[in-house]
Amino acid sequence: MLISSVALNISNFMTRYTILFCLAMFQFTFAWAEDADSRLGSAILICEQASSRVMLMDSNVDWSEDKAVIWSWSPLKDAGVMGERKSWFRNIDEAKPVHNGNQLIVTASGGGAALVDYKKAKAIASVYIGGSPHSADRLPDGRIVVASSNGDALSLWDPAVGEILQKLELPDAHGVEWDASRNRLWALGGKQLICLSYQPKNKKPLRVEAVIKLPVTDASKKYPRHGGHDLTRIPGEDAYFVSDMDHLWRFDCKTRTFKALKDKHGMPKVKSISRLGVKGPILVLQATEQWYSTGPQTLDQSKVWKLPKARIYKARWWFPW
Repeated sequence: MLISSVALNISNFMTRYTILFCLAMFQFTFAWAEDADSRLGSAILICEQASSRVMLMDSNVDWSEDKAVIWSWSPLKDAGVMGERKSWFRNIDEAKPVHNGNQLIVTASGGGAALVDYKKAKAIASVYIGGSPHSADRLPDGRIVVASSNGDALSLWDPAVGEILQKLELPDAHGVEWDASRNRLWALGGKQLICLSYQPKNKKPLRVEAVIKLPVTDASKKYPRHGGHDLTRIPGEDAYFVSDMDHLWRFDCKTRTFKALKDKHGMPKVKSISRLGVKGPILVLQATEQWYSTGPQTLDQSKVWKLPKARIYKARWWFPW
């Protein structure tokens, strides 16, 4: 009886200890998750080419510190990206949160595009597009449109079946954005912005409906192909940011016109531009070394971020649509 009583007491003690330990771990995990979520409100998503990583950075922490990295994905460390597929992701040049931030679309100049699971930090699917993919976006049914600059094309990729379903010509294709309010796709080329309809059941689902010429500038006159570079939705507005070789623009979707960005118009080599919410600061990545920089800055230059030894191609505020 004595032995049974002692065993029972030990068992009760261990049960209580286990419960308390589990509760403590839950509180710690919840607090960590809550802290990570709070940082996402002003996080910056970057394409870092020196280490071949997509990185989500805390904008309130010195980027030279390890704790500045909230999340990262690298094709070099992803077991799902095997063999020669890793070479497809040389010079990552686009990372875009989709599906409410549960997934990211990644493209690279090496020719690859990938759909990445955010929580697992692993590729769900990958494909070789070729032609230096520079941007991509997700359509409502999960298919993805990829813009290839050297390939002069838009490619409709279905990651569920691993096939390229359609290709359309767009010289120097650099940007692509799905407009949910219109059920239309906007795509930016070197000299034009095009609007496309999408009918998923058609043999050729994407069809060009309108072609809008980009504003002519002194820099664009010198190059027969190049011009448009970044295309990003402006939160709270029926409009997009557009960067070209030397200027920043606001494109009004309703009037289909370009106007000089009032905050700052003349600014060369802007690889990406975005705004934090409706009234937040505008973030730009301006190339300072060939096609890259060590970090982005706010448009008014009140804040500058630097990641030592980095080659950052694009940097945008984290806003999962």
